[in-house]
Amino acid sequence: MPKIFCFLLVFFISGNAFSQTLEGSIFDKNTKLPLQSATVYLDGTTISTLTDEKGYFKLDSKGNTKSDLVISFVGYLTSRINNAFQYQKIKTFLEEDSIAIDEVFIGKGPFTQKQMLKVFRQYFLGTSQYASFCKIINEDDIYLYFDTDTNSLTATSRTPLKVINNFLGYEVNFDLVDFEVKFNKRTLDSKNVTSSSFAGTTFFKDISNDDKIPQKRKNIYRGSATHFMRTIAYETWETEKFKLIVDKFKVDPKEYFKISDTLGLKKITLIKSPMIRVEKLKSDAKNQIQNSKKPEFIERKDYFTIMYDNHNQSVADFISKEYFVDENGNYSPFYGVVFGGFIGAQKMAEMLPTDFYQSIKKQP
Repeated sequence: MPKIFCFLLVFFISGNAFSQTLEGSIFDKNTKLPLQSATVYLDGTTISTLTDEKGYFKLDSKGNTKSDLVISFVGYLTSRINNAFQYQKIKTFLEEDSIAIDEVFIGKGPFTQKQMLKVFRQYFLGTSQYASFCKIINEDDIYLYFDTDTNSLTATSRTPLKVINNFLGYEVNFDLVDFEVKFNKRTLDSKNVTSSSFAGTTFFKDISNDDKIPQKRKNIYRGSATHFMRTIAYETWETEKFKLIVDKFKVDPKEYFKISDTLGLKKITLIKSPMIRVEKLKSDAKNQIQNSKKPEFIERKDYFTIMYDNHNQSVADFISKEYFVDENGNYSPFYGVVFGGFIGAQKMAEMLPTDFYQSIKKQP
């Protein structure tokens, strides 16, 4: 699978303030020649530009200085630069992608491309009613492989996947970095899935031509993972219609989360884990009879239950102890929270730009 890779020279800005614009040049690592028409974008946003004949680009952050900078060019490994706006200028050398993806997957697997592609759509686009409005234009670029040793389905693509989401009015370029669905035996049956995940960089292009789409996007945002994490960070549980439930009872979030400010972000610290009271199992039948009238109870760790607007129910397992959340609800570490239920079912079909909150924050 291709790796994100780049050679980078940077020139620092004096002081701590981040610049709102970023400029730089992109070159071929071997020839040192400029790369014209390379795509430069802020991950997860609608903000992008192309390099000119000298490999030069200039990009306005529009306030998204925390987003990673992504540089993509056909035939080259995609590069990703964290905290790019702390630099005044960037000079990047891209390396040609010399790995033939079709050489990575050697041998015939137990399932056909058609069977595996069906599962890929299910766990990439999702299975909600909105997934039917999504279409991957370049499915032929997807390479799928089922590993019989680990019973896992993986996927990669030499070119970014182009997804048309007619429901939300977006064309999404998704540079697939990782995709995996694990099964408990050699099958593609969804009943035997133990876990699934995918990752990559995204660029959104607005293709909406329907006056109803802004409201559709807002409806998708409500109850989402970013909406929930922003609610924790800004302690707006009542106004945002979220409830936190532990052991079937609504609880005060302040008992579980401590909020503080740091480096322009909100810091969430998990104070304690949710616990559930369960009956202690008896060691033998004799004890069960003797103590049948006096059950013993113990506490064990459980998941948080999340209720949005009294009907959309999710569960959340907070693996990490600390999280950092920006104004838009984007959080890190991303894999530090595992969601199930309503939020866990949301996939590419429900994906919005990372700066989407800016378009609705002044709305009621």
